[in-house]
Amino acid sequence: MSQAKVRKTLTLDPEVIDALGDDDAALSATVNEILHSEVERRRRAAALAALLDRLEAERGPVDPQEVEGFRQLLR
Repeated sequence: MSQAKVRKTLTLDPEVIDALGDDDAALSATVNEILHSEVERRRRAAALAALLDRLEAERGPVDPQEVEGFRQLLR
């Protein structure tokens, strides 16, 4: 069972509305899905940062090119 939704007001650029459509129910669901994806991306980035901090503490400096390679994989 999903949690109750919280109503918020958003101000969006016209081109965003044009691209996503202006059906309020569909737009709300689409924005919610996009924000879920962003929250997950941020969670993965934070987990990677924590892992890198731990590895650096255990093994010394991490190669910045290797870090960037992993960041690209997580986008």
